[in-house]
Amino acid sequence: MRVGQLVGKFSPNFDDAHVHSFKTAVDPHSEIYSSEIPPSLAFDTLHAVKEFIELPQGTVHSKEATQFHGIAEPHLSTTVEIFVADKSVRKGKQNFTLEYRAFSGEAHVLTAYKSFVIPGVSTEAEKNPIAFDFGLFGNKLDATHTYALNDTKFQVTQELLDSFGEVTATDGPIHSDPEIATPQFGGTILQGMYLFELTSQRMSCLSSTERWLQSGKIAAKFVGSSITGETVSIATAMRNIDEDSQRIHCSFEARTDSGRTVFVAEAEGPLDSKLILEKAK
Repeated sequence: MRVGQLVGKFSPNFDDAHVHSFKTAVDPHSEIYSSEIPPSLAFDTLHAVKEFIELPQGTVHSKEATQFHGIAEPHLSTTVEIFVADKSVRKGKQNFTLEYRAFSGEAHVLTAYKSFVIPGVSTEAEKNPIAFDFGLFGNKLDATHTYALNDTKFQVTQELLDSFGEVTATDGPIHSDPEIATPQFGGTILQGMYLFELTSQRMSCLSSTERWLQSGKIAAKFVGSSITGETVSIATAMRNIDEDSQRIHCSFEARTDSGRTVFVAEAEGPLDSKLILEKAK
């Protein structure tokens, strides 16, 4: 792979059946997605990567960043173009980032960056990876004006891992096979992209799902893992509320019930200012 290379063009299965399966896995009570607004992150799965690249066993999905440009339509033809955005070596580990450009018909509806760490030790010269985070982690936040929202809590179950893994192509043994995962990790591991999806849902609630999927952006780092049987809490802090532009910057941190941080994210999106007081209670 070389930086800038077009890896391939993938036609994802984004029909009504696939959208329904994704919704069932991430929004079982239809609290976020309506029949008119499908979940755009159903585009952003590993299906496209696995179509063109063989990821070695033990490859770690370390970071994810997504910017939404518009609503995807299941009845239109869909295409995901994949490019090599970066290759690097850090602390003896090979890193690479892929850029996704997702199209619904001719409309560009989503741009995503997926970063991976390859197992093993590299002898190549050290080179720090580029930060594909839309500047969100570099945004200086105003800690004096922070509103904490109620935590999002859920329990990690094998049923959850299986349903999400099947629809997103993240159903490898560490997520689906307790006999393989338990000796090494203590249980099967929750997919990081499930936390990413819940964070996206939380941002949509600050205005509307439609507005969020037209202009929101989020960047996340997967810094740990949670396993079956654990309860995970996602804390949300609203900061840098811009009343003039009706935009907001939020920070997220997911922790297990044992206190381990497994996920951190920054997001910026549209804001309905009337919701500030209600959501901050």
